[in-house]
Amino acid sequence: IQEVAHLPEAPKRTGASTASPASDVAGLQTEFAKLALKEAEILGATEATLSLAAATGTELPQAAAQVGSALRAFGLEADEAGRVADVFAAATSKSALDMSKLEPGLATVAPVAAKFGFSIEDTTALLGKLSDAGFDASSAATATRNIILNLADKNGKLAKSLGGPVSSLDDMVSGMVKLNDKGADLATMLNLTDKRSVAAFATFVSGADDVGKLSGALQGAEGFADKMAKTQLDTLGGSITIMQSAYEGFVLSLEDGSGAYSAQIRQIVDVATEMFNLGSGTAAATDKMTAGEKTVRKYAERG
Repeated sequence: IQEVAHLPEAPKRTGASTASPASDVAGLQTEFAKLALKEAEILGATEATLSLAAATGTELPQAAAQVGSALRAFGLEADEAGRVADVFAAATSKSALDMSKLEPGLATVAPVAAKFGFSIEDTTALLGKLSDAGFDASSAATATRNIILNLADKNGKLAKSLGGPVSSLDDMVSGMVKLNDKGADLATMLNLTDKRSVAAFATFVSGADDVGKLSGALQGAEGFADKMAKTQLDTLGGSITIMQSAYEGFVLSLEDGSGAYSAQIRQIVDVATEMFNLGSGTAAATDKMTAGEKTVRKYAERG
């Protein structure tokens, strides 16, 4: 809690220039605080998640959950939230993946892929290639996980068929290119993997170069989410959405007393309240009032 003591102003400032209402931003930051992120980390993760949500048209809570899950699954620090957001945004732009496919896909594959040494870019590229080929999220994730598990066995048929130990996506791509050049047929592939994974494996073999290219594009995606978000909001509808968010931030500033006009408006409300009290005969005795309350009484009596 102490780490987020200065955060209340951030949602209102953010709401003035993004598509997310200040109340949603505040809720998002609370969730990040529960993950023991410090103030600077929360602010960094917030900006990245907001860009991702705007870029992909995803609800903010879902975007936050997916960024947080990816950070934990791949053992990344909170300041890598921008990297995660950029990878997700680029993947949805450069492949048939969308956020709804990424969520179950990474949940299944990430724990195994991360242990094997695959980065979030590598893992997302594998899922992206299968999504391009028409695989649904569940079957793509299960098949990819099984293939990686088979590759983990250095003495297994699959690892040996690729020409040696596989410890990175580059090794995997290189081995699959060689396997494809040899003209490996479906029967050969079935002997190297299981029935549930053979279709995905065949897709990887025939499109190994494409997997490598997509991974490279994701590795060079820095700033992609922010650029994509600005493009999505560069319309009349986007401007209206931002205005609505800015208005909510203004209202919140009035309610918590931090806005430029809040002091004056509060004084008017206090005077009006005291006028009602005087009119109904329920006003407090003067000798029990503070100096500020006496000033309000004076204005109320004049009113």
